[in-house]
Amino acid sequence: MIRKLFSCSIVLVLTLVIASCIVHRVDIVPVDVSAQTPILLSSPVKAHLIDGSTVVFPEGVNIYDGKVQGKGERFDIALENNRFVDEIALDDIAAMESFQTPVSTGATAAASTAGTAGWLALGALAAFALFGSCPTVYSGDSDVALLEAELFSYSIAPSFQARDIDKLGLRHVQDGYVELDVRNEMLETHYIDQLEVLEITHAADQVAYPDSDGHPILVGTTIEPVSAVDQYDRDIMSEVTAADGQVWSATSNRMANVSPDDYHDSLDFEFNVPQNRGEIALVLKMRNSMLNTVLLYDVMLKEQSFAALDWMGHDLNHFGNRAEMGLWYRENMGMTISVWRDGRFRKAGQIADQGPIAWSERILVLDAPEGNTVRVRLSFVADNWRIDQVALAIDAQRGKVRTIPVTTAQTPEMARPDIPGFLAHADDTYLITRPGESVQIGFDVGESKQPRTFFLASEGYYMEWMRSEWLTEEHRRKFEPTVDALMRSLELYAQKRDTYRDQFESIKVSVR
Repeated sequence: MIRKLFSCSIVLVLTLVIASCIVHRVDIVPVDVSAQTPILLSSPVKAHLIDGSTVVFPEGVNIYDGKVQGKGERFDIALENNRFVDEIALDDIAAMESFQTPVSTGATAAASTAGTAGWLALGALAAFALFGSCPTVYSGDSDVALLEAELFSYSIAPSFQARDIDKLGLRHVQDGYVELDVRNEMLETHYIDQLEVLEITHAADQVAYPDSDGHPILVGTTIEPVSAVDQYDRDIMSEVTAADGQVWSATSNRMANVSPDDYHDSLDFEFNVPQNRGEIALVLKMRNSMLNTVLLYDVMLKEQSFAALDWMGHDLNHFGNRAEMGLWYRENMGMTISVWRDGRFRKAGQIADQGPIAWSERILVLDAPEGNTVRVRLSFVADNWRIDQVALAIDAQRGKVRTIPVTTAQTPEMARPDIPGFLAHADDTYLITRPGESVQIGFDVGESKQPRTFFLASEGYYMEWMRSEWLTEEHRRKFEPTVDALMRSLELYAQKRDTYRDQFESIKVSVR
């Protein structure tokens, strides 16, 4: 059992209504999903209804003939006026979760339910919040919220919890204090185990980037490539030489010709390397396309329907399943960086999925080239990345890093002095947020006369809510990490890639 913290969320327990911010323990229990009708779920299930109310079935449910049946307790949008029910219509459900959350006797309520219940307008969410993502982080600059990062985007289940580091583009640090707004803007539950700021000071002519292992690297001058082409020898220099928003993506003709024998893109770059250069490194500014989102939603979750609840909460916790899925995902949904050496391209490193929302900057230190030029190849599943800049950096070196923990926390309702303790260490004590919730966190970074760059280190995972349109009673396909799954994802993605991102950006859950 692991202790958790619910932050300003609609939390239901099996026997009573409690306030929204509590310390509690979470058990992940296997969900027995039958492929036959009726479908039996033996573990506790929470159904979020279109009218904003929530029904808890502590003994599981039987799904048959368009109805969810079981011994349930229904709470209104304010988590009050509970009443017992034994049946609800599938048409009334906006989303479902499987869970088991016995509350610790040491639980303490930090906010009133009246102050936190209003966000769950699921009637609106059901219509508009079709997408999901990981936690998004914003900073404030003259009262304008600036998107800084999305956290642990590939950690889609407890067993995939991982540490992530993102460079912050903070322009101003007022009075030695950094404030960030951590938001849950989608239909999912976020489990945040740790947050801390990393600070690195440097000379005015140096820039800092995180490497693939999360270590900040300082560099001096950056150099544009002298050539940049795709696998068809098409010149892409104008798309990748500057961080200007004019980004590389695969052509429509390329997407129309993807096949099981040809589903990888490759981009080749050549750089002239100066003589007195120190260590060299490749610098990238990029983010994922919406292909990863299609893979997760349409293939991993929607195709499995009710069985996806069991897959996320139980199957992926088994070592064999976790290893198979993790290796497959890293191999197919990441980016491989190779360098030309001894007559062929040799793998130099790998960059994991970065998420489709925030732009990410990464650096990879390279071995010294054989001559005065270096040739680099980026390879990945077709159109899986949007690439804004590729550059070669010289005089790469590690800098001295200072770690700053969370100092203060504030929800829209009140100051939360308890939250910093839960985010201080990666120790299975979590800040848990649900759709529409946000927490403003502060870091006492102090004053500095030297230039400095900040990074946000995070660790955690997130769980998707199963939307109503994904939940059907018919037999569904079990997800297998195969080339066939990629082909289905690519086919679906190609049909809607021109409009999918605009949809994604326009229908985030409103955050208070």
